[in-house]
Amino acid sequence: MFEYEWKCAWGDADPHGIAYYPNLVDAMHRAGEELMDDRGVAYWDIPEEYGVHLPIVSMDTDFDRPVTVGDVVTVSVEPDLGTKSLGMELTGRDADGNALFTGDERHVCVSKADNEPQELPEAVRTALGDD
Repeated sequence: MFEYEWKCAWGDADPHGIAYYPNLVDAMHRAGEELMDDRGVAYWDIPEEYGVHLPIVSMDTDFDRPVTVGDVVTVSVEPDLGTKSLGMELTGRDADGNALFTGDERHVCVSKADNEPQELPEAVRTALGDD
């Protein structure tokens, strides 16, 4: 499991100091990006290195507790590999370990040449732990 730390800034919140939900979704996506970069298969390098793209095809988020300005959130990321897809299961927790939100981000692997579904490159699969 990979963990990414995100702090809710003033600009991430509404006038009541509660995090605006698209910014929480962005924090979850950034956590997935950081995981990929940490494992040596950054999203931005994949098209040139492997000839495929990994566009998002679905996202789902459940919010359990509000996040407020100044909160530091630890977002854990667990990859979920399919044959032609990559999922990111995400959980945001506060400093006390309480769940704040959970999310699921799904990517499909498609050819850069024709946008047709392709199998995940073996190097991506190996980097994310599916040996």
